Amino acid sequence: MAISNTLVKRPALYKGERGLFPSTPMAEDDLRLTADGEEVVIKYYSKRNVEALKRLWAMVYYAWQNSDRWISKEEAMKDLKLRIGFTKVTYKDGELGLKPRSLKRISDEELRSVTRSIEDILLAEVLPGMPHNQWRDNLEEMLGVRR
Repeated sequence: MAISNTLVKRPALYKGERGLFPSTPMAEDDLRLTADGEEVVIKYYSKRNVEALKRLWAMVYYAWQNSDRWISKEEAMKDLKLRIGFTKVTYKDGELGLKPRSLKRISDEELRSVTRSIEDILLAEVLPGMPHNQWRDNLEEMLGVRR
């Protein structure tokens, strides 16, 4: 399974060395799946809306960590995209079906809409009763946002 996440380029532990390092707890968890010293193949690119994507993934990751609905954060995202109708029609074995759309080529406006819709579901159904201020504070802490 391919893993998509965000890393930040910064100096490493040794003088002159640079590297790509996890910038969120979710990225750290994903990186732990790779053994130390193991080489991996990566595809990297910088996105204009990377901060908004990080926030969306942080929301899904937080909900996954604090519920027992899904087996992985990827399954949580897939389920949530299906539930909000962020889908495309597929045709396989003579059957029409729905498949979650990718977030790779999403516009900023669409991303805001997807994020709001997913946040509404998470706060109403997955984490009912969680105050919005606590929700926002938890996400900002995960993302390292300072106020």
